[in-house]
Amino acid sequence: MIESYKALRLAWPAIFTVLVTPAFAQTSILPYASEKFEYNSNVFDLPDAATAKADDGDPKLSDSNSRTAAGADFSYQWDRQRFYATAEGRYIEYDHFKYLSHSEYMADGGLDWKMLDIFDGTIMGKIERYMAPFVQRDTATDLAIDLDRYGVAKFNIQVAPEWRIETGFDYHDLDSPIQFYPEYGLSETTGKIALKYAGFSHLTYGITADYTHGEYRNAPIQGSYEQTDLDLTVAYAVSSLSAFSGAIGDTRRDQGQNQGNLSALTGSFSYTRQLSGKTSLQASLTRLVNSYVGAGGSEEDTSGALRANYQATYKIGIAVGVQYLRSKFLAETVPGIEVPGSSYHSPSASFTLNYQALRWLLIRPYATWQRRSSDLENFNFTGTVVGIEFLAKKPAPVPQQGQGQGPRP
Repeated sequence: MIESYKALRLAWPAIFTVLVTPAFAQTSILPYASEKFEYNSNVFDLPDAATAKADDGDPKLSDSNSRTAAGADFSYQWDRQRFYATAEGRYIEYDHFKYLSHSEYMADGGLDWKMLDIFDGTIMGKIERYMAPFVQRDTATDLAIDLDRYGVAKFNIQVAPEWRIETGFDYHDLDSPIQFYPEYGLSETTGKIALKYAGFSHLTYGITADYTHGEYRNAPIQGSYEQTDLDLTVAYAVSSLSAFSGAIGDTRRDQGQNQGNLSALTGSFSYTRQLSGKTSLQASLTRLVNSYVGAGGSEEDTSGALRANYQATYKIGIAVGVQYLRSKFLAETVPGIEVPGSSYHSPSASFTLNYQALRWLLIRPYATWQRRSSDLENFNFTGTVVGIEFLAKKPAPVPQQGQGQGPRP
């Protein structure tokens, strides 16, 4: 008996490895931390120093800030199901505009599942606290903190080898305080259904219908709205070198409260091309109807973007991009914003260099430039942001044959 006990004690590490390793081999926990230093030539996205002085008594437009973040990515895959989550905390400190210093956080999680080869879907939730971008709203020079919450549920059925039905339900709730209305926010619920056919080689096409009900809450006019979207969709992948996707359809929005209706031809187009082993190109065009939180109305956005990526070596990658956005606005539930009927024109450009100095260390210099011109003088501005980020992250494990593919990219 004693000899058996000794043998079991000696064999226990090997037994533990056999029993436990298969389960944990599909688990990935990747902690990370980053430090970002940034200079912004126009923090508040204002037209000039005179406007800044009138708003805050300080004519200065530019400032530098540091952003410290820490978090972790988690992924666990068993069979064909995959659970993932991310949690992150951030602190942003401004050098001159000290009152803009604040903390932020983000947490999300989800489950991708598949059953019997014909059923699959996703359940996902996210919550994030962040500083409201000045470019999207009329908050003068005041600090505003948004609290954003998302929920997504998708259920899909492969009814035949060529036919697929996709359904989804999205919930979005945003607390977004603005001047004089600290409890202001937006709630949206969206239902989706799509029928897709993949009977042709490399080609998939179908029809998609969405219905959204939304409400701007705690505003002078309780602005509820309804929006419907009906689109024809297509996706075509010739090979791993070239892919195209597109959609075209009709979007109709009833803003309610005698705020007027909007009907527009909408759609999207994207094209990706691998020009060489090191260079790729992406182009996109979109025309969408979105919610404009700043005034409690709607906006019609038309944009085009072009992005090029060059992977010089396995350590160095460069990305450059240009974009043009035109926005037209309708309705308001917050009096005094003066945006209904106006339009914005916003060209922008960006540059990013990714340098993988070590397996666990990424150094990322970046720069962006943006200009906005409007028929409302106070909404014109030009701004440049230049920064560098140092990201330390545990490398993802290399998946072994028969195991999952690790965490989300």
